[in-house]
Amino acid sequence: MMKENANAPRGIAVVDVGYTNSKVILYDASLNMLSERKLTSPHHDGPHYREIDVGPIIAFAAGALRELDAILPMDRIVTSAHGACVVSMTADGTPAVPVMDYMSEPPPDIEAAYHAAMPGFEESYSPPLPMALLHGMQLFWQQTLLPAAFARATTILPLMQYVGFALGGRAVTEVSSMSCQSHLVDMRDGGPSSIARKLGWDTRYAPLAKAWEVIGTLKPELRGTGFRGRGDILAGVHDSNANLLRYLAGGQSHFTLLSTGTWIIGFDTDADITALDPDRDVVANKNVFGQTVASCRFFGGKEFELVAQGASGSEARLETVQHFVATGTMALPSFSDSGGPMPGTARKGRITGPFADSPEARASIASLYCALMVAESLDAITSKGSVIVDGPFSQNDVFLAVLAGLRPGQKVIASQARDGTAAGAACLALMPDGTLPHIRIAMREISPAAIPGLAAYQQQWRETARG
Repeated sequence: MMKENANAPRGIAVVDVGYTNSKVILYDASLNMLSERKLTSPHHDGPHYREIDVGPIIAFAAGALRELDAILPMDRIVTSAHGACVVSMTADGTPAVPVMDYMSEPPPDIEAAYHAAMPGFEESYSPPLPMALLHGMQLFWQQTLLPAAFARATTILPLMQYVGFALGGRAVTEVSSMSCQSHLVDMRDGGPSSIARKLGWDTRYAPLAKAWEVIGTLKPELRGTGFRGRGDILAGVHDSNANLLRYLAGGQSHFTLLSTGTWIIGFDTDADITALDPDRDVVANKNVFGQTVASCRFFGGKEFELVAQGASGSEARLETVQHFVATGTMALPSFSDSGGPMPGTARKGRITGPFADSPEARASIASLYCALMVAESLDAITSKGSVIVDGPFSQNDVFLAVLAGLRPGQKVIASQARDGTAAGAACLALMPDGTLPHIRIAMREISPAAIPGLAAYQQQWRETARG
């Protein structure tokens, strides 16, 4: 996958905490994946909001690291996690308040109060979002509801850095982690946001570190006996930004990366962030180098699941999509709490027109729907370069072909690599001075679906969806 480096670590472990699944993945210094361990990420309904159970995640990670070190000595450990989770710790390193699950629904009074206090889009480049999808909403809700407990918090840091801390590193923050789905950072200058300064959160931010910086070593009590590697822990990274890093290391430029999974997150290397429309679920993130990158978001994996109702993408057929286009059958947005690029459509999702229910039909209409929504997201960030699809949707040939058909001026390219997020995080272990390694990535260009009337169908779908 990449050139050998005589000074490279022996084993690299990526502790990848996803919303749905958490994994520990072992790579060698050439970024060949050797083994992995997997846990369903634990969540539960707490007395005040849904909670993420961080204790079992840390215990799982520690056990997996010991097992994987037996395969190859573990010299570097990189933490990566989904964006919308922040941990407020007490002086003894335990959470001062339960760690919030971003699927928590804030009470109307909390939501209204937060919207009145949150920073404007011109500062944060992140619009108000449903549920607890903003770091700022989570902290505001916890501080309002549990003031005494929250007051005990001495350190605030994102989930990925908390995992690194719990494994043995010092408490730090990192730029891609702090600025994603955030309201914690003033995106214009990288400093704390206005609400963070007003409510005193900024005085508790852990110190900033580079994503590739060593922040400690795996605790002796977590190593057990016979641990062979150095166990250096790096500061870590926001998972979608890790994916972007991988393609930058692959030599890509002037492109949009679609990092797919529970969410489809688009990163565009060239978009003008000052032209972003906050109503279309677009934001600006910072990559690991601190550069501002325009991003679009669509709850793609969740919406596919809601439309397909158990059918998989492999069951979709282009001829079935062609039939839907010919008959005007449409899945209209949105099936989740997030309207994504189609504002005002949350929870209005429905299927109209002739529809004979079957797994093939559900998978096909879901693939068509997601391609239409992603095309809207790409428009929202004025995407013009090649579109690289990474993650589960890169295996859905119907989605890919329809998307290519909807983007006639752009190449659509599917990555053939597994675990792009984790492999991108592993890159950090190979850049001790911040210099990108050179990585070869297997990709294939997608032929556009030749569906008669697709452009007219798209326009009709758009007009119907917008009412």
